[in-house]
Amino acid sequence: MVSQIAQAIRLAFLIIPNITGAVHVMANPCYSYHMDKIVETGKRLHKICNLLDPAFDTNRLVMKVAATWEGLQACRELALCGIKTLATTVFPMEQVVLAGEAGCVSMSPFVHEAKAHFDEKYSDEMPLLRLCVQAQQFYKKRSINTKVKACATLSVDEILQLAGVDALTIMPEDIQNLQKGTGCIRLVENQSLFGDNSIADDSDYPSYLDDESTYRLDFSRNGQGKGQYKLMQVLAIFSDFQFKGEEFMKAHQQLFHLKPEVILQYSTL
Repeated sequence: MVSQIAQAIRLAFLIIPNITGAVHVMANPCYSYHMDKIVETGKRLHKICNLLDPAFDTNRLVMKVAATWEGLQACRELALCGIKTLATTVFPMEQVVLAGEAGCVSMSPFVHEAKAHFDEKYSDEMPLLRLCVQAQQFYKKRSINTKVKACATLSVDEILQLAGVDALTIMPEDIQNLQKGTGCIRLVENQSLFGDNSIADDSDYPSYLDDESTYRLDFSRNGQGKGQYKLMQVLAIFSDFQFKGEEFMKAHQQLFHLKPEVILQYSTL
């Protein structure tokens, strides 16, 4: 039987012709605390893409990895193999620092915790807009190549406040609302937090790359554990979607029918 990762990549290849630039693929969130499994997944991803289309430039692939300690150590290992990663589910600065040290090409601070996107009755009163600014300043000050790719905004106003960030993940309805705007550059500049000099974070963060105990302590203490709670919450939500996706793939095997000789190639992946 063809592995589910091979099926998912085959489906993704139907979409790739419509994508320019990087192609992002999420690592299984159920592996978020398993460094070896994440590294194995990254290598399998590249191997399967080469089998499906030898002409495809795997340098375009960026694997999204949950920013746990294990996940970021996996990103470090994958970077040594020439495999690009994006550290996702980032909340406090400790994750920002380690993602840069691990060699992630980009990382995604979640402006709002995941629950705010799935529970209409829940309101996240403290969006992490300022974290995006602090993270970008941190990387530029230290000449770290990691880019800030902000995500999980809930309004056009928040998107405008982040004008100047390296990259943004924007919901379709927000893109439509932005297209309806006046496009006034001065309005955007006035709202952007990237012109606010008071946001600078001058904290002297230690190197976490080879110091797991210090990292875990600082991460758990930040904001009285709020970042740690948000990370656990979003991984629980993402893992639930993973299970649902796997069940869907099992129920629709016929949609991913492959030739016998190709199935034999995938059987060891």
